[in-house]
Amino acid sequence: MTEREDYSGEFDPDFRFEDLSKEALVRLVREFALIAQLLDRSCMAAIGLRYGQEAVEQIAIDEWKGASPVYTERIRRIMKIEGNGVPAIFKQLQLDPGFAQHYMDVRYEVADENKGYFELASCGALLDVEKFGERAVRGMCHTIEDGTFDVTAQAVNPKARIRPVHRPPRVPAGRVPHCRWEVTIDDDTEVLPEADITKLTRSTGAAKFVFPPMRDGTPHIPE
Repeated sequence: MTEREDYSGEFDPDFRFEDLSKEALVRLVREFALIAQLLDRSCMAAIGLRYGQEAVEQIAIDEWKGASPVYTERIRRIMKIEGNGVPAIFKQLQLDPGFAQHYMDVRYEVADENKGYFELASCGALLDVEKFGERAVRGMCHTIEDGTFDVTAQAVNPKARIRPVHRPPRVPAGRVPHCRWEVTIDDDTEVLPEADITKLTRSTGAAKFVFPPMRDGTPHIPE
């Protein structure tokens, strides 16, 4: 079957993603990653309008605590990300839908297996909320990140932690990179217990779903 460069032409009731070319898939994945941001924005905006900023922050933390450990495990399996050091954590972040490429211009620096840094040369999420003032910025870049970043890192290594080198509010105004973070793996790091929302998320149909092989028989999870 000829690979599709797009979905122009007639409707195909048997259309599957494997019909698309690599270039078309890249375009689609970019849009899907941004759509995750749009879904999050619309959901959190609705919560904020009804219940206020503190509710937004708490629900956002629960949202990522619930989903991040689950989708991290799934992505690691299909992309064969081995190991549990800083390079493995960075590989996962490169594929994380929460870091939509280009919308989040993330740069990575590996010092060694147990230490590294990442920074956002530009953060679309920050640019979205800066116009709402310092309270909104601190809610996202402090309250929510402090409540979720370690959970994401510890999905790869329970002894990992992420701490800010600097982060918004930007001082001086317009500072770039927008933020910089240190990732370390240390035996003294507190291992976070699995949150109840994570356990609940693991029980969902989405978390347990198994994709069938592709049309040519290629398994979804590489052998």
